[in-house]
Amino acid sequence: MKTKKNRILIVDDDQMNILILEEILGKQFEIKSVCGGQAALDSAVVFRPDIILLDIMMPGKDGYEICGKFKQMRELAFTKIILLSAKSMLNDRLKGYQAGADDFITKPFDSEELLAKVRVFIRLKSVQEIDRMKDDLIDLFSHETRTPLNAIVGFGKILGACDKLGEHEKECVRHIVSSGASLLELVNKTILLSNLRNGSRIVIEKKTSFSDIIEMAVSANEEKTRAKNIILLKDCKGDRAFRGDEELLVAALSYVLENAVKYSPYIGTVELNVRQTEKGLECEVKDNGKGLGDIKMLEMVFSEFYVEDVEHHGRGHGLSLVIVKHIMLLHGGTVSAANNKNEPGCTFTLEIPSGLFV
Repeated sequence: MKTKKNRILIVDDDQMNILILEEILGKQFEIKSVCGGQAALDSAVVFRPDIILLDIMMPGKDGYEICGKFKQMRELAFTKIILLSAKSMLNDRLKGYQAGADDFITKPFDSEELLAKVRVFIRLKSVQEIDRMKDDLIDLFSHETRTPLNAIVGFGKILGACDKLGEHEKECVRHIVSSGASLLELVNKTILLSNLRNGSRIVIEKKTSFSDIIEMAVSANEEKTRAKNIILLKDCKGDRAFRGDEELLVAALSYVLENAVKYSPYIGTVELNVRQTEKGLECEVKDNGKGLGDIKMLEMVFSEFYVEDVEHHGRGHGLSLVIVKHIMLLHGGTVSAANNKNEPGCTFTLEIPSGLFV
C-alpha cells in the first residue's frame, strides 16, 4: 500500500528558487509550485497543503498580503506558513508574524534546517487536527446525550415514586436514577470545560462577593454534606464586593467544596474562610481528610482527567478541579492546593485579584 505523502505548496516568482526547494523536498513530500500570489490562492483551495513555503518579495501582492489571505481561508485552518526571504531585519520578521506566518527563514537557508522545520510543523499540524477532532467528537457526544439522560433521570424519578413497585424494584430504579445522574453530571462538566477552553463561555460580570457565592455553593452541596454529617464552619469577615461571573464562581467553589466533603471523614469538618490580602481576596476551603500526598500529586490535581488511584477509584471524573482552574484564570485569579501543616487534610485557595474590587 502506497503511503500518502504530506503536501507542500511552494510560492515564489524565481524559478531557480523553486527548483532548489523542489530538489530539497521533492523526495519526501508531494510538491506543488506556483509563481504568483493569485495562483497560490487558487491552488491552495484544491491542493490543501500541509505546509506553505511563501516568498515575500513578489510582484503585485507581496508575501505578507498573501499570507493574510491564506489565514482567512477556512480550508487552510491548520496549514502552517513559513515565509522565505532575503530580508533579515527584526521588523520584517515581526511583520510576517503579524500577517499570520508560523515561522520565518532567511535566504540563503540551510537545507537541513529547512527540512527540520518542515517536519516539526507537519507534526504540529497533525496534533492540532487530532485535538480539534477530539474536541468536536466530545462536544457532539455531550450535546447528543444530554437530552436522553435528562429523560432517563426525570422519568426514573417519576417511576421511583410509584406505590405499586416493591422494594427491590424501587432499589433498581434508584440505581438507574443515580447512574443516569452521574452520567448527566459528567456530560454537563464536559460541555462546561469545552466552552471554557474554546472561549465560547463569556464572562458575565456583575457585583458579587464570596459571602453570596459561599451560600449558593453550600446550598448546592447540602445533600452530600448532610449525608456525611459534615460540619461547615464559615468566616467571611474579610469579604468585600468585586466584579465577576457569579454563576461560574459558584460552580468553581461548589466543585472545591464537593471535593472537600468527598474526602473528609464521616462527621468531619470543612472550614470556609475569606480574607483580604495585598493581592486581592482569598477564599480558603480547608478539610480534615487524608490530604493530597506528595508534591507530584499537588502539581497534577488540576490536570484534566486526573484521578487519584485510578485503578480503584469509585466516583469522580477528574474534571471538576480543572474546570475550577479555567474559571479562576478567566477572572485573572488563581486556585492552589496545599496540605495542612501539622494536621490532616488539605486547603484549596481561590484568589480574586484586587483589580476586580468595586
